[in-house]
Amino acid sequence: MQSRRGGKLKKRKPSETSLARYDWSRARRGRWAGRLRTAKVVLLRPEIYELFGSDEAINEALAVVARLREVVVPRKRRARAA
Repeated sequence: MQSRRGGKLKKRKPSETSLARYDWSRARRGRWAGRLRTAKVVLLRPEIYELFGSDEAINEALAVVARLREVVVPRKRRARAA
């Protein structure tokens, strides 16, 4: 190609932040999605961890809370008088 002035146009390289510089021909959608479902990480405040002392104790306490949610029925809230 030639420019309006008659000189040759240089082919522009894609910028470093452009996705056009990657070869997407062999890309697979959702390749790592399975790994994200398996591991969950929860950060606790140090004072909460000290109350329980170990990961196992925290997991056991959370399991008890989860079982109680199935047994205990929450009370219905009364409407507030305005």
